[in-house]
Amino acid sequence: MKFPIKTQTLWTPDAIADLPPILDFEASSLSDTSYPISAGLVVAGRVYYWIIKPKADWIDWSLESQAIHGLNRSYIEEYGIPAQQVCAELMEILSGHSVIYSDARDWESMWLTRLGLSAIRVADILELVAIDQRNVFSTKRDEIFLTHNLALHRADHDALAIALTCNALRLKDTL
Repeated sequence: MKFPIKTQTLWTPDAIADLPPILDFEASSLSDTSYPISAGLVVAGRVYYWIIKPKADWIDWSLESQAIHGLNRSYIEEYGIPAQQVCAELMEILSGHSVIYSDARDWESMWLTRLGLSAIRVADILELVAIDQRNVFSTKRDEIFLTHNLALHRADHDALAIALTCNALRLKDTL
């Protein structure tokens, strides 16, 4: 179940087509036993989205996290795609890539490993941003959420906002 993003303002996939893959997860909680419940990925200017059905032994759940991302456990159990299938689709889309970028490297790395993808390194998105622009990354990302009418803590919207922010602040000749 992949959904392309449709926003009320214009952006072009070409603007972010040359960026390396950018990943965002929403999770069951922020604990050591948490697992991914949705994934957003931007690759070659395309945005992908999955709701992930928990594996049988994934039992961790936080109502605080649910209040933030808005997905309840019964919904993801009913409508989610099996974790193994999401893993296989991610592996196919990321074929040829050994590094993906995120604004929460440690968490995304843990959840990517839980999903079954431990061979891909997760790097800090700020590595793609001009050094003199790194201190405004969060502010610019917040502005992009508003400009493009994106929903915060929806994995595909978060990944797209990160990509658009990176595009706005990066050194063009480093990619």
